[in-house]
Amino acid sequence: MISRHSERLRVRHAPADIFALVSDVERYPDFIPYLTSLRILSRESSGSQLVFVAEAVARYKFARERFVTRVTADAAALRVSVNLVEGPFHILRNVWQMSELSDGSTAIDFELEFQFNNMVLDMLIRANKQRAVHKMIGYFVQEADRRYPVTGRASGPSDAGQ
Repeated sequence: MISRHSERLRVRHAPADIFALVSDVERYPDFIPYLTSLRILSRESSGSQLVFVAEAVARYKFARERFVTRVTADAAALRVSVNLVEGPFHILRNVWQMSELSDGSTAIDFELEFQFNNMVLDMLIRANKQRAVHKMIGYFVQEADRRYPVTGRASGPSDAGQ
């Protein structure tokens, strides 16, 4: 069974900064605790798009898995797409779409779709999906808070729909 998650959130940083953070795949192990290593296998650019293949090793509870993804970072569209090349997943797709809100902050439309090949691992992750996704997004928000200046006005999560 394919597990899907999507949400819209607002972060108080400029869209270009959030795009730069999400595109900075090589530094993910610096702020995402369950990624033990990551390396770029290939890189190519065309216009506003940077496409690269990245190999990551992730550790979650008792499992340690290696997987390879194809990442397309489109600076003009402020969009980062991740698709599985090989690994423990039957399906892995992830999209970060950034857009500027009226106060200069960023709305992020986040989509994730996955299914593990291992049924036990799939059930474990699916059971904790909401918590795991929020933790992962939280790592990015914390890193953005550390790296970039705050922009926009303080408000609640409902402002992401602006």
